[in-house]
Amino acid sequence: MRQIVLQPDGQLAVYSTVVDDLVMYDATPGEVADEAADFARETASPNATPEQTAVRIRHARETARRNAAHVLAGEPHRAYKHPLAWQDIEAMTTARADAY
Repeated sequence: MRQIVLQPDGQLAVYSTVVDDLVMYDATPGEVADEAADFARETASPNATPEQTAVRIRHARETARRNAAHVLAGEPHRAYKHPLAWQDIEAMTTARADAY
């Protein structure tokens, strides 16, 4: 799963639970939407029709834009069941660094 998080400077970051790290930072809502569309394109089933893939990409872009708007409005709970805060990511990063 990927989650959009607000950085302290007002920019957006994208955290991935798959790689357990940030996959994007210092981003605008448009850049986050583009990244979501690229990810949807890259992970589309090879058996999907071009129309199915296009719908998947469009849905990913729209969802990312909507979620980014919620995060920027200070309402990440409207986008995610268990929203992460920047402090959560810093704590996870520090814990990983301490483990090594």
